Amino acid sequence: MTTSGFTSVRGGRRKRLSDWLIPDDSLDGLRYLSRAQLRFRVARFWKRMFSPRQAIASILSIVFMALYLVAGLTLLSRREANDPEQLRLWLSGGMVLYALYHTVKHLWSKPTPEPDAVTWTDADRLWLGGGPVSRRTMVLREAMSSIPSSLAKTALLGVVLWRDAEFLPLLLAGVCLALIALELIRRVITHGIDAMRPSERRFGCIISLVVGLAMVVQLGIQTWQSTPSGSDPVIYVLSAMSEVGNYAGSTAIQAMAFALLPAASVAAAAPWSVFDSLPPLVSLAFMTMIAISVICVLAEMLVRVDAWSAKRRIETERRRLRLMESNVANGRSSADEFLSRPTQVTRIQRFGDWLAKCLPERHRGMSGLVVRQLQCVRRYLPNVIVSFAIPMALSLSPLLTDQTTKQWVFVIGGIALSSLLLAPPALQIDFRRDLKRMFLVRSLPLGNVAMCVGMLSVPVVITVLFQWSTLALGAWFATPSMWQTVWLFLALPSLAVVTFAVENALFLAFPHHVHAQGIAMVIRAKITFLWKGLMLAVAPIGLISYVMFCERVLPTFWVGPAAFGGTLLAVWSTAAFAGWVLVRCWRRFDPLIDTPPE
Repeated sequence: MTTSGFTSVRGGRRKRLSDWLIPDDSLDGLRYLSRAQLRFRVARFWKRMFSPRQAIASILSIVFMALYLVAGLTLLSRREANDPEQLRLWLSGGMVLYALYHTVKHLWSKPTPEPDAVTWTDADRLWLGGGPVSRRTMVLREAMSSIPSSLAKTALLGVVLWRDAEFLPLLLAGVCLALIALELIRRVITHGIDAMRPSERRFGCIISLVVGLAMVVQLGIQTWQSTPSGSDPVIYVLSAMSEVGNYAGSTAIQAMAFALLPAASVAAAAPWSVFDSLPPLVSLAFMTMIAISVICVLAEMLVRVDAWSAKRRIETERRRLRLMESNVANGRSSADEFLSRPTQVTRIQRFGDWLAKCLPERHRGMSGLVVRQLQCVRRYLPNVIVSFAIPMALSLSPLLTDQTTKQWVFVIGGIALSSLLLAPPALQIDFRRDLKRMFLVRSLPLGNVAMCVGMLSVPVVITVLFQWSTLALGAWFATPSMWQTVWLFLALPSLAVVTFAVENALFLAFPHHVHAQGIAMVIRAKITFLWKGLMLAVAPIGLISYVMFCERVLPTFWVGPAAFGGTLLAVWSTAAFAGWVLVRCWRRFDPLIDTPPE
């Protein structure tokens, strides 16, 4: 009996597939650890069900799943089913497009100082870091942690795609295998990019920029050619989505999707032509085996990439050590050079000093938060630019052609969608990135309001700059009325405030770690998307109803001022309420109680 409470009995038995994947004696221990983690999570979930806050979250999740299931079985049942070949192309090509997007995004992000294929938690470092567990085992354990989230995503996608399924169990099995393979591909790409040298990374950025621009230009030309002249913005959007689907089914994309084709063929119940001579069930069984084999190969590839990365890190550290030794031998020290180097005050620091002078004395600590957020933006500046440049181009695309009417409406809708959906994940420089540092953040000498304003100021300002820039370019081409343009310049910033305030309030009420996965995170993402969709649908209806009410009740002279001022008051009152909710959530947040375990 070992100290962990399990007995190793693997020595005298015949080897299985799991023994080939994990050849050391740590598998039994990991099984024990997994069972212990599962028991802990079940007990924690049952205990938290008696908390009003967690009970509300559970009820919302159940209601969402019920509504999602009803909508999938009723609304989607009326659409025409796609043919199996189109479903296969969409599954494989769509996942390849996501992998390409992830590659470009990771290439342009700031490299981590210590790239690692394994996301080490504090518990992992404590219990497994010094234990008899091989590196290979830890990498495979980390890769298998994505299976629960893949199962949850499969269930949600099954509700959407069941109308296209020839046989529902095959659809679910194929989608699940494809998602697992996609997650392994994403990890291989991420870890491979992290292990690149600076020169190799710069070359990859240049290649990705050229290829990405070529793909975007080609997609824009195809959308322009396929959209009839004078179409509504909805037709323009549908044409763009159709062209994306056609692009996913192109020969080049399908050639890159060779690892996902077996799983996509299983989902579409369309085996390869080489199996035509076999019975359908036998051929699909062969395709399933091939898909599982692909997953095993990708897992082995992840292990090899991890070993290659570790070797590269060792070589880099040896090179640094030799450089330090040569400096010491020549009478130079890196520490002395660092201390003798003149201190340069950056523009961000000067801006922080100026901001501290402008703020009241009791709120001057906000300047430190703003400087910290700006430093984060500076570190991830290429990623931020790409995240906003593409939505700006898409929002302004109808203005460059005569393919759509109501172009101004399309621009406003694009700005609103980008502010709600794309800005929060691109600018996670608020409470959402500081969960492990909440004790330190709590100790800062700032009030609740000042803390919330300091945390949200930089992402809100960046989003507002994106809104105003896109709006100014759109007004230059579309030439709307002056009062309408002024109203949008004054009203759209409230949307940025509401978005980030609600996102952070939900995070403080139901916190989660950055790398958290599972069904809870999937449901959280779907509920967040739902409230944003409801806001986009309800807010315009409310504002238009108020304007129509003013036209019917008030004299003609007072309609304009009342509609202008009343709608501005409404949107900014909503923003103030969202800010009040955020402050209240921050006031009630207790790092000792509310921080979830990793």
